[in-house]
Amino acid sequence: MRFVVLDPRSYHACMKRITTVDEIPESGMKFAYNEGPLDEEGILVRMPDGSVRAYKNQCRHLPMRLDDRAPSEFFDAAKGQLTCNSHGAVFRPDDGLCTNGPCKGSHLKVLPVTVEDGVVFVDESATSSFFDV
Repeated sequence: MRFVVLDPRSYHACMKRITTVDEIPESGMKFAYNEGPLDEEGILVRMPDGSVRAYKNQCRHLPMRLDDRAPSEFFDAAKGQLTCNSHGAVFRPDDGLCTNGPCKGSHLKVLPVTVEDGVVFVDESATSSFFDV
């Protein structure tokens, strides 16, 4: 059996700071990240229990941002759902499952985030290839 020892400095080099948990608005927030060689946009929402979820800001029906059309919001905290303003798709914020709309049954692309001492990081080394769907 072979073990690989990871250098903690290289691990943290892949971790991009987004914000603190306390700074996430009730309506969620957008953030930039790298997916392979591409600059992409993610969305970050704070769950009622204080945990956070992050997804690529792209509808699973057609490759458009969830907030591409007015109103330029993607999270309705009162209804507890993410919404695509272009296609009317509705997604659960806890797992990204589309519960209504043209892409029903599909999931938003989950982004790997961690929280350390109240600070939210995205692991850009694990965002997968930009060819993944």
